[in-house]
Amino acid sequence: MKLRETLNLPLPPRAAAEMYADPEYTEIRRGTLGATSAESTLDGDPSGAFTVRTELSMPTDRVPDMVRPFVGSSVTIHEEQAWSATEPDGSRSGTMRLDVAGTPAGLTASVRLSPTGERSSSVEIDGELVAKIPLIGPRLEKAAVPYVSTVLQAEERSARAYLESTSD
Repeated sequence: MKLRETLNLPLPPRAAAEMYADPEYTEIRRGTLGATSAESTLDGDPSGAFTVRTELSMPTDRVPDMVRPFVGSSVTIHEEQAWSATEPDGSRSGTMRLDVAGTPAGLTASVRLSPTGERSSSVEIDGELVAKIPLIGPRLEKAAVPYVSTVLQAEERSARAYLESTSD
């Protein structure tokens, strides 16, 4: 099922890339999402091309009822964001992948980080949410889209919290 989101960040692209690479941001996301744990690793450097891999353990109390039998009381999400080096206008492109451990469900997307002002940027996410479960996969995908969108949109709150924590 197609999934498109645009996130508005209170940071220019260079600072947003540094935020994604910062382990402190992973901790802020953990709190914003209500995750029980969050860890990230970085390959590369945000001054060029880089990849951030994050593992989040989250309760499933907010997932749709029809999804809960497949995931239980908690779920581990493996996220990978691979970003290109900066383009002349400050933008970057990349890919995002979310996999739900122990399930045949996930999201693959192209991402684009672009300046929207002197102190702001946007992240455009254009992806495909897939639940490879015979007969009910499409229904699960449809039920999961609002939950996945909520998780993605929480990034805006996390970015504001990150900006506040680094502005002190």
